[in-house]
This record gives sequence, structure tokens and C-alpha cells, in this order.
Amino acid sequence: MGINQTFRNGVLYLHTFATGRHILAYLEELNRTQWLGYDDLMALQRAKLLRLIDYAYRYVPYYQHLFDAAGLHPNDLQEDLAHLSQLPILTKAIVRERWNEMLTTEPARRKSLSKLSTSGSTGQPLIFMQDTDFRDSVTADIQRHMGWAGWKLGAPQAVIWGAPFTQDLKRRIRTQLIDWVWNRLQINAFMMTNQTMMAFAEQVRRHNPRILFGYASSLHRFAQFVQDSPYRGLTFDGVFSGAELLLPTVREYLEETFQCRVFNHYGTNELGGMACECEAHTGLHISVENSYVEILSEGRPTKPGEVGDLIITNLNNLGMPFIRYSIGDGGAWCTDEACPCGRVSPRLSSVDGRRADAFKTRDGRYIWTGFTGAAFRCLTHPTIRQFQVVQKSLDQITVRLVKIGDVPTSSLEEITQTFQATFGEGVIVNFEYPDEIPPLPSGKHQYAISEVPQ
Repeated sequence: MGINQTFRNGVLYLHTFATGRHILAYLEELNRTQWLGYDDLMALQRAKLLRLIDYAYRYVPYYQHLFDAAGLHPNDLQEDLAHLSQLPILTKAIVRERWNEMLTTEPARRKSLSKLSTSGSTGQPLIFMQDTDFRDSVTADIQRHMGWAGWKLGAPQAVIWGAPFTQDLKRRIRTQLIDWVWNRLQINAFMMTNQTMMAFAEQVRRHNPRILFGYASSLHRFAQFVQDSPYRGLTFDGVFSGAELLLPTVREYLEETFQCRVFNHYGTNELGGMACECEAHTGLHISVENSYVEILSEGRPTKPGEVGDLIITNLNNLGMPFIRYSIGDGGAWCTDEACPCGRVSPRLSSVDGRRADAFKTRDGRYIWTGFTGAAFRCLTHPTIRQFQVVQKSLDQITVRLVKIGDVPTSSLEEITQTFQATFGEGVIVNFEYPDEIPPLPSGKHQYAISEVPQ
């Protein structure tokens, strides 16, 4: 280990000590448990699931009512986990309706809760609470996965991810400090201009991070920039694609551009990272230490290779438990018996999430449509029930809002200003207020539509 990496590790340990976080302890544990035998690994998952169920019954009113209504007790699951199927599926609508009842009543843990929201990819952002154990386990799991591509703790990493357009000074300083602590180079995926990508590429060339992590479409856009710039030849040891469906053509283009393998990573804000490809690339290993995964078709468990609905139970967020949560994506179990990497955790052969068209700007940029949910905190305002953004032309955006009451003028101004900052000051933003936004045949809502020829 070089002097610089020793220093970086020291910074990480000092940061975790000063903040009381347990990220590095979680990472050490995950690096150990990934090599457990199958029976030991499943026993670990079972113990964490039973701990969650017991806690939820004791401290979370929603689950107390749910168990009592089903005539169940946590002891029943101790005897047979099959009883878990008697609990109804948790949906986003239920979370919104029963939000207060889903929070822990344990005073100490309740004080540790912080608020977060999803990107709103289904047309309506979901606000939820997370405790420190959940936050630390999510971060540690991502670091564990990057290690599958050879990344070492303290080594630099490059990230293309979304961030709010407006941050107060305190938030900016905190973000910069965290990036420095983790030795992380970062570019805002929602503001990828030639200038910002050139500055990012220059940082990559200077610091030589061996890992690149980002949205699939944003990684693709950066790869296109690299191919047509003096920075052609930038390489990594691994590229991690998350948050969007990774198309085979995009994977091939990224691997050709950066001369390394692409690792497909699956996770969400409310559940954390759930699965990731290993160095063998034979499917996505479930993070069984963090998630209990079911795949159902018409209510029954699917067979290997059969696509069904992903139903997830997060094992770490006791502050606001998500038990048997329908994430809205489809997936299938691998049919292969063993992975050459030696890890025995169950694997997904595919994750069939929703594919969103990219928005295009007049100056030739492509924008990940997920920014329509992630960049607008105002879309979580209680008067906005659902949204949909339609790019009519290079100069015209229509924002459809299903609302209850009057949407604050400040929220409308924030949406307009954000689009103009991203697409150009000349773009016209029109608002429509339909009574409803019809879902797709799949039952999902298409939150972003581009009518501009790609």
C-alpha cells in the first residue's frame, strides 16, 4: 500500500470515528460474509429478516396492525418463513397513505432518522425516512461491489450522479468534504455540457481513478464525449452502471471506449443496493445481507428464468421498514447452478426496469430523463400528486401536474428555471393540469416522454 493510500485510509477511519458512522465496519463484514457457504449465508439472512419482523411488530404501528389483522405473530415466522407470504404486498400508495404509522416509535432510533425521496421515476416522488444503520450499510455495499472490479479502500473513484441545482453554502461544503474524504471525483449528471465533461475528464486524467460509477445514459454520454475529444484513451478497471436499464449496445460501447468490463448494479433510493454483477458477469448477485428478494408472478414464486415482479424486503432500515415492497420492476432468477467467482449468493439473470427516452438539447446534449424527478425537490410538494414531462421540441417543454389545490408559484418558477438552466434560456416551459395521467398497459406511469427524433 502506497503512502497516499495509507493517508487516505487514515482519513476515512478518522471521519468515521468523528461522525460515529459504521461504514468501514459494515464494509469489513460484507467482505467477509460474501465468501460464506450457502447455508451460513442463508442463515445470516434469515436471522436479519426475523430481527426486522420482530422489531417492526414491537415498534412500528403499521406492522402491528398488519400482523394482528392477518392473525400472525413474529413467532410464527420463527417456525416457518413461509408465513411471510401472508403479509400483503407493500406499495408506494400504501407508504404515502400510512406514512406516519410506518415510522418507528423507538425514541432513540427515531432521533436518528433523516428524510430522503426517490427520483420520482414512476411520476410521483416517494418520501421516506432512513436511519443511520441503513445509510451506512448502503454506502458499504457500494464500496464492496466496487472491490469486485479491483478497487481498494481509499483509492480514487469517479462518479457521474445527479445533484440538486441549488444548494446552500452549508450543503455545498458538506458535499465537498464527503467527496474529499472518499477520494471521489464527481460530475452532476444533470448538467453535462462539453465544458463540465472536459473539466471532469481532466480530473480523471490527473487523478487516474480506476472506477467509474454512474447512470447508464450519463455514462454513455460521457463515453461519446471521450470518443470525440482529446481525452480519447481514458481507461478504467471497471465501469458501474446503475439507476437505469443497461442496454446491451450501451454496455458494448462503454467497454469499447474505456477498455474494461461494465458491472450492472441494481438499487433504489428507498431500498439501497440490492444486486450487482461480479467479475464473472454471470448475473447480478443479491446482497442477501441487506435484502430479502422474492420474484412473484400472479402471486406465486417464479421458476428460474421466469420473469416476475420483484418484491423486496430491506433488512437494515428499522426506522421505516419496507417489508414485501413492490418496487415496480421485473426480474428473473438465474438458471445457472454456480457462479465461477465462488460467491454462492442467489443471482438475478435480468432486471427489467422502465426505459426512459433521453431528452435532447439544441446544442446537441442528451439529458437523462430521471433528472425530472431527482432535480426538483418541489415535486414532493403535497399539492402535486403526479407529474409527467413531455419534450415537444428542442425549444418547448410541457409539464403536466396532477394537483390538489394550488401549486405554489415558487415551485413552478423552480421547475421553469431548472429547465432553462439545463436546456437553454430560450426554452419555453408550459404547464398543464390534467385530472389524471393514464398509466401504461403495464400499470406503470411514463414520467418522461421525448417527442424529439433521436
